[in-house]
Amino acid sequence: MYVLFAIDPRSRCVYYAGLTSSPNEARVRQVGRNLTDPVDGFLQEKRLCLMDRDTKFTSAFRALLDDAGTEPVRLPERSPNRNA
Repeated sequence: MYVLFAIDPRSRCVYYAGLTSSPNEARVRQVGRNLTDPVDGFLQEKRLCLMDRDTKFTSAFRALLDDAGTEPVRLPERSPNRNA
């Protein structure tokens, strides 16, 4: 199972964004739409979204975040300590 979640570093609030056994591009885009929803999306009024380099975060997903006003920032390759 794949769980997608977001964490607000200020409040340490965790937002459950989705659970799936097959994270295809359509499912990940839907999760992106949920995160950037203008009414109750978790990334509403957030400037940045840090993410790893997993292939599930496609260019379409990153473009969706960018269009909503949240800059997607991909962590450098082979940097496990940056996620700490």
